[in-house]
Amino acid sequence: MSVTCKEYYNPNQSMLELVFAPAEEWISRSDEDIIGATMSELAKLFPDEISADQSKAKIIKYHVVKTPRSVYKTVPNCEPCRPLQRSPIEGFYLAGDYTKQKYLASMEGAVLSGKLCAQAIVQVNLSQKHLHNLSARNIKF
Repeated sequence: MSVTCKEYYNPNQSMLELVFAPAEEWISRSDEDIIGATMSELAKLFPDEISADQSKAKIIKYHVVKTPRSVYKTVPNCEPCRPLQRSPIEGFYLAGDYTKQKYLASMEGAVLSGKLCAQAIVQVNLSQKHLHNLSARNIKF
């Protein structure tokens, strides 16, 4: 973040951004409840750096953003429903965070999907060019 937003740079501080999904049970809770639960979970994950009572790392400021249905719910066996970037329809490709890639619905997933989509297009075009070159060599005059 300090590379893109110089005003956030502080060598003695860190910034942490989290996404809760699915968030049905959290949407109606207060910001304080969400921060308290978050700190408890972070204390379990990073016990040397964080404690729920903030006796170690301290929160200087926070902002809770609640956006219902902004991230799809990941449930068991839903991965096969995500389409590949190369569709069964010739010349029709898909890109987006919902397609098959290693991330959930996110900006990172959308970017990776776009890259995979571009790779699929290039791969098909290279294969077609290769086949065209092979068939051109077999033409006898």
